Amino acid sequence: MEINTKEGIALKIRLVVVMLVLLVATTGCGNLLEKVTKSKDAAQPAATTATSNGQNPAQSQPQEFSITEIQAAVKDGKSVKIMAQDTGASLVLDDTKRKELIKILADSGELKETKELALIVASPEFPAYQIQIEDKNIKLDLYDSIRFGAGNENSRHIFMEKGELAKALNKWLPARTYPETSLGYLFKANKVTVKGDTFTEETDFTPAKNAILRSIRSVQLQSSTLPQDAGEPLKITFTANNKKYTLQVYGEYLVYNNATYKLPNGKQTIQGLLSQG
Repeated sequence: MEINTKEGIALKIRLVVVMLVLLVATTGCGNLLEKVTKSKDAAQPAATTATSNGQNPAQSQPQEFSITEIQAAVKDGKSVKIMAQDTGASLVLDDTKRKELIKILADSGELKETKELALIVASPEFPAYQIQIEDKNIKLDLYDSIRFGAGNENSRHIFMEKGELAKALNKWLPARTYPETSLGYLFKANKVTVKGDTFTEETDFTPAKNAILRSIRSVQLQSSTLPQDAGEPLKITFTANNKKYTLQVYGEYLVYNNATYKLPNGKQTIQGLLSQG
């Protein structure tokens, strides 16, 4: 999303979010599932005719994933593990949970990728649940309460179901609760605004909340002292439980909760995230 003005950025983000909300509110999950492609039949096998160099054409094409194939992988995989990627927590599923997961997947339908879906896929909800079937080279990523992706490094498909997958993962591996003084607590925020540099007025960037926090938390923050020539900060304000929490991001530093940390390329990284789309 390449937009020249701050008003355009805010407007486009709001329009995308409103479109998604209205779509779900007016059709409901059940009706939406009737409009997507059911993926319960296994994909047709690729042609086996060898090319002139002796390679199978299927070897150079992305792998197709159907719900039936994913269910079979869950059933037959040596290990099926849930990861909460934002917290590092994990859980290996027993046979009972595997059977429940297979049942949940049965009512899924595949979605066509859109620009609106791209926002959701790029910034999964906390705690970024992922189901790993390592010996089958398949991973399932939960994007929000009703949408998930499945595939590997070569192919990815987006599916929708009625919300049972999110409920199950939250039950099996509950999300960690962070103290109010922690950066992790800000995942609870329902609004994010940015001000500073090119953003002369507070600009709404709520859809970028998780991406901003993950870019900071991926760095090993070190306690530091803010130098006098640090310059003007980029101020990112998170609103959680009706209370505001502000991060001040400088070129190489982060100030939060009256403490200063070393954050290499901090402002540059955040600005890069906000300019993407």
